[in-house]
Amino acid sequence: MGIRASMTVFTNPKALSRQYIPARLPHREPQLSMLQSIFSDVRAGLPYFKVVQLIGPKGTGKTTSTHLLLRYLSSASPGSVAHVYLNLRALSEPSPWVIYSQLITRVGGRPSRNLSAGELFEKFVSLLQRDANRTYVVTVDEAEQLTGYRSIHGGQIVYNLTRLPEFGVENVSGVIFISREEDWASHLAPEERSSLGALIVRYPAYTRDQLVDILLFRSGEAFVPGALSGAIIEYLAEVTEAVFESDLRRALDVLLLAGQIADSEKAGKVSIEHLNKAIAQSLRERYLFSHSVDQLGTAEKVVLLAVLLASRQLNQSFVAMRDVYKQVALVCENYGMKSLSQREQEEALQRLADEGYIQFRGPLKIYVTAFPSTMDPSMLAERLLGARRQRA
Repeated sequence: MGIRASMTVFTNPKALSRQYIPARLPHREPQLSMLQSIFSDVRAGLPYFKVVQLIGPKGTGKTTSTHLLLRYLSSASPGSVAHVYLNLRALSEPSPWVIYSQLITRVGGRPSRNLSAGELFEKFVSLLQRDANRTYVVTVDEAEQLTGYRSIHGGQIVYNLTRLPEFGVENVSGVIFISREEDWASHLAPEERSSLGALIVRYPAYTRDQLVDILLFRSGEAFVPGALSGAIIEYLAEVTEAVFESDLRRALDVLLLAGQIADSEKAGKVSIEHLNKAIAQSLRERYLFSHSVDQLGTAEKVVLLAVLLASRQLNQSFVAMRDVYKQVALVCENYGMKSLSQREQEEALQRLADEGYIQFRGPLKIYVTAFPSTMDPSMLAERLLGARRQRA
């Protein structure tokens, strides 16, 4: 009676997608306030050119901030402000010709294959000049793609974009470069580094508590009330901080997938099992059952089996050292193997961490970062320890 006929856990799954721009960004209010201050000239109707860098790890709200900024700038005078956004990683090849042609497309022009990269840039400039009644903000995402051989000798992209006023462009309020690398500009030519200036807005990695707040906010838009518990959000936040390097985008992907798994099972709500399945699928490129496991020594295989069994028994992605020690003793006893000393276990854990199978978080928690395609105990044991006979 109380279960919904459709069984879906979602009201708006789009709220968890990477393309969705939320109404606000919790814990990024200082950065947004800074951006609004830097671009206050646009709302005042007196735009002037500036270059801004947004720097911080992946999944910390940099890209979304630019879209929220343009939403804010456009609210005062709809249609008078335009965002020219370009993500370099989305391009097949971030060459000067491709980049300039994409910029032309984004301001309503049509690039010609008969033109050189330099001529395409000139066309981009002329298109901006023709649209004098509109103010533009240009954003270049994943800007580290412009360094090295793609720097000034590879097309002068940073150099040209930061000198648009010198080419007679008066209606671009600014160029924003987004990078996840703190020192990305150090790989540019000296004249390009100089043109970037010192307007930098930094985005630190989210903390666990901040992730909880953000995930509660986003899930509130996406899920039916009661379909997702606060405990699951807290668990996902902890895993995101430890395993996904606080990447909010990865957390939202996992949450969306967990909801889809719950829907496929007609569960009516998201459980911890659904979330763990989603986490495992998110890490599919590091599944345990690959050739690399054969390179592990016996001690590492025993300890890895113990970690996986403890994780399965506790139904969570992390375990404590004491849980590992307990499982190691049981594995050795059940398979008639020589007991491993605490030192041997600690050395095996360190090697597993070095190989990417696990990750330490403080002195107490060990996170599984290489999930197997199955968590059946007998199959895990057979794959890791071979055909050793288990004691009755």
